[in-house]
Amino acid sequence: TCVCFDSEGFFYSEKKRTPASSRFGRDQALGVLLNLDTKSPNTNTVSLFCNGTRISEPMPLPEKLKGEVLYPHVAYRNVSLQVNFGPFPMAKMPFKCRMIQEAASMDVKEVKVEKPKDGKYEVLFPVAFPDEGTFDWLDAFLEKNPKYVELSDRKILDWAVKSGIWKPKGNSWRASNDKPEYNFGLQFMDDFSIRRCLNAVTSVVPRHYIVMEVKQNLTQAERKSNLKRFSSPHFKKIAHVVIGDPPKEYKAVVQQKLLEEKQAKAEVDWKMRKLEKERKKVVAQRQKEIAEQKAKLEAKKREEEEAKKKEAGEEGEKEDGEQKEGEEKKEDKMETDEKEKEEEKKEEAAEEKEDLDVDEPMPQAELTEEEKKLNFK
Repeated sequence: TCVCFDSEGFFYSEKKRTPASSRFGRDQALGVLLNLDTKSPNTNTVSLFCNGTRISEPMPLPEKLKGEVLYPHVAYRNVSLQVNFGPFPMAKMPFKCRMIQEAASMDVKEVKVEKPKDGKYEVLFPVAFPDEGTFDWLDAFLEKNPKYVELSDRKILDWAVKSGIWKPKGNSWRASNDKPEYNFGLQFMDDFSIRRCLNAVTSVVPRHYIVMEVKQNLTQAERKSNLKRFSSPHFKKIAHVVIGDPPKEYKAVVQQKLLEEKQAKAEVDWKMRKLEKERKKVVAQRQKEIAEQKAKLEAKKREEEEAKKKEAGEEGEKEDGEQKEGEEKKEDKMETDEKEKEEEKKEEAAEEKEDLDVDEPMPQAELTEEEKKLNFK
């Protein structure tokens, strides 16, 4: 989860872009103010300043970020960036605020790097077959072992998207966790230059790594090439085999995820049916109102025609004939009204039945016998 301002004037939070500030560009001193003062009406917000002037309203932090450790980050391209970690701001501010060096101790978390007792950092190479839940296993492993850093193409893709790089939607049928399509429209991303750069950095930076390459870890030549990258004496290379029948705990997690996905799909379908029935009900009600208005207009038109005939002062016999004709019309109208009332009752009964259908309980998904036998998603 992250929040950020982009150069187009948008604020990015919880996968939503909201217009928040004026645009900014080259030759400007920018600053992001993080307000953690509990006495301030703008506590737990971030604001953007340009050359010492506020250019955005205070934007709230998501609930999941409040009280958590936040890491400043800048994503940029085609410009030179000068970063200020000094004690004074580069532009005069309308108020006094602390720079990072002067941050209160209660607002800063110091993390000491824990070195292994033997001085060697582990580099895991999972060995697994394709389409056997390898990345589901990886997610569970990283959740239990957060000290490991994942090295994979999907992690690079996730990092780029979270950094604000726009990615058009590609062909979902060609999607792959092992080798996803980047398709950013940026040369050094799409030609995997970024991967080569990270490979060069990680080979000299001591960390616990997990090299998640399904195909490369299965083939001898590519596996040998990856092992050479971590030839430094402070690395300890370990093969982690993830092949065969998974343990019961893993199967239970997979079954639970399958059930949750099936339940979510069933709820979406149920809501769509409910919305469609409500839409049909609104349309039927509107058609009924239009028919009633039309009937009223026709009745009013007939009354006006009869009134005009009476004012004309026609002969008695003719009037008697018209009177009889009018009575016959009234009888016909009464019969028509009765039929319309019967039809309305039928429509109301049908609508009541439809309302009962709309109020159907939310479905509860269950796994089929075949799904219960699945070991992987």
